Amino acid sequence: MYVKIRTKLIVFITLLAILPIVIVNVYSYKKFVKTSADLNQMSTLNVTENQADSINFYFGDIIASAKEIASSDQIRSFTEKSNSSDFTILDTDEEYIEITNKLNTLTECSSFLEKVMIINNSGMIIASTNELDTGKSMSNYKGLFNLASTNNGISSFFIGGEDNNVPVFIVAKAIYSYDSQCLGIVYHLYNTGYLQNLINSSNYNKYTTCAIMDNTGHILEYPYKTLKSYTEDESFKHASPMLLNVLTAEGNTDAYNPVYSFGENTNARTVFASNIPANNWSVLAITNDANLNKEISRETNNQRNLSIILIILSCVAMVMFVIVATKPINEIMKVFRKKQKGDTSARFDIRSNDEFRLIGNAFNDLFDDVFESEQRYRTIVEITNNIVFEINFEKNSVFVSKNFNKKFSHRAKDDTVKESFLYKLRLHKDDKDRYMTDLDRVLGPANTMQGEYRVKSIYGDFIWIMIKATKFYNREERPTKIVGVIMDIDKEKRSEMHLLQRASYDALTQLLNRETFIKTLDAELDNSAYKKSLDALMFIDLDDFKFFNDEYGHACGDEVLKFVADTLKEVCFERGFAGRLGGDEFVACLTNLTLYGDSGKIAQEVLDILSKGFISDSTGLKLTIHASIGIAFLRESGKNSEEIIAAADEAMYNIKKHGKSAYAYAKAAQKHALSDAEIIDNNLL
Repeated sequence: MYVKIRTKLIVFITLLAILPIVIVNVYSYKKFVKTSADLNQMSTLNVTENQADSINFYFGDIIASAKEIASSDQIRSFTEKSNSSDFTILDTDEEYIEITNKLNTLTECSSFLEKVMIINNSGMIIASTNELDTGKSMSNYKGLFNLASTNNGISSFFIGGEDNNVPVFIVAKAIYSYDSQCLGIVYHLYNTGYLQNLINSSNYNKYTTCAIMDNTGHILEYPYKTLKSYTEDESFKHASPMLLNVLTAEGNTDAYNPVYSFGENTNARTVFASNIPANNWSVLAITNDANLNKEISRETNNQRNLSIILIILSCVAMVMFVIVATKPINEIMKVFRKKQKGDTSARFDIRSNDEFRLIGNAFNDLFDDVFESEQRYRTIVEITNNIVFEINFEKNSVFVSKNFNKKFSHRAKDDTVKESFLYKLRLHKDDKDRYMTDLDRVLGPANTMQGEYRVKSIYGDFIWIMIKATKFYNREERPTKIVGVIMDIDKEKRSEMHLLQRASYDALTQLLNRETFIKTLDAELDNSAYKKSLDALMFIDLDDFKFFNDEYGHACGDEVLKFVADTLKEVCFERGFAGRLGGDEFVACLTNLTLYGDSGKIAQEVLDILSKGFISDSTGLKLTIHASIGIAFLRESGKNSEEIIAAADEAMYNIKKHGKSAYAYAKAAQKHALSDAEIIDNNLL
């Protein structure tokens, strides 16, 4: 019986290998050829588009060069003078010499730029890289002026150049006066060497050639032989319907199909077109489909024969494997089924003297280790103070240790992830979004999670916890589970926050102390430079503060300082931050102002609140406070915090000398504070 089953398996596997080979080779041959041709088409179109991008960048550069010459103040002035009736070109004119040198420098920097000329409104050439042209009149200068206002100033191909026998093109840009009057044009004559080199280096297959078509339909190929219209070119005239659409689309790539096939059998061809936005030219490529398909067929036949050999060899290997492996597999599967049902006593009992026996023994040892590890894991979970949880992706379930209910009151409806404590924790409003982001990340692409959050405990107060979690994967790199721990860090966190509070804030006023304020100001100065925002610093010094200490005692003086601090907290809320430098000196940073004058309004608001005063607890009297305020703007009044504070201090000191109880701007900022209607243009700061 055993031999019979093995024979059936051998016959089945053999048929399973042979039948797909026959079906695949009969059915997919033509489809594979077509797919390969489609891939070649896609590759050719991509190369054509890349070529178009490269040429577009090239034209962007030469257009920018022409614009730079046309917008030069010196050339604008020289051209404007040339339009006057008494203008004469002198070889000794320094301005003329300087302009000519500048034009010659352009041609020296580019081997493809043959000539640069400047032509005034009457058609006279007033400067040229060829001195013989200077002073002559251009017969077609009106056409050049029209060219400068169309197609980015780029002409179509024509035969010209130094030898008058190569394809060239013109880039023309108008020279405008400051009141937008046309004074003349800049004329650049380029040969097509760069374009021919580019299409010659195209990374196409050996059955595809490349060309460039200008906006009038002339075709430029490599190597250059003659300049023809696409309707006359032997390679492209059969694609006239497509190329006509390309020309009339005027850069709208949605108006035509970039791939056009024509001809049959040995005459089959495909033309590809990609637009060059800078001048509405196009990069063309033409593929000999007949020859390309022949090569694909040859490669397909070779691959098909090789695949048949490999599949047959694989079938033989599988048959041999079945013969050797069939017997112990059933025993192995039985044990696995028992393990899946929870039978921890199930063990392999393979009596053959081969590797399967070793495998069975290894699995037995592994099962023992897993059982021991599970017992150890359960014990650790039960005795630790930390809360342990596990998310099982395959079962969509969550396990959490029993001590969870000692701190939190959630009772899940079921074991699913959405109903678990992970989504039901009552988090502090300031931590909820951050927690959900961290949770979504670890449930998604992230491998770990670690964060500190405030969660409402079973007693109704918020406590600090830390959650650490790690994701585990199977051998197929699919996530299987997440194991994590929740630690109570409330005492440590509150102690840390208390120490931070004491280290960063003034003990009396609870404003930022000197060191912390300067660090915060340094950070704001960097932020202001990055965002180009308008930010100001107020330096506040109380007037006659010594009077309160001498007249009513230091307890009253402390009340005054606290009142000033509370005022700055109120005024700076959502506007910036404030600090105490020491004694009766305070500072406040105002961020993201709209107007320069807004800082003065805020300073006056501080003075008004202080002047209204407060009722002193120690004296029972109503005390009014007066102060002098200096204002400096970040990035304008100094390069660093010390310079900005010094500038504001100096402005405050000027107030002290001239009557007190007012505010003033630092010298560098006074010009901006003249009008509250001045709008700040962040792009110009």
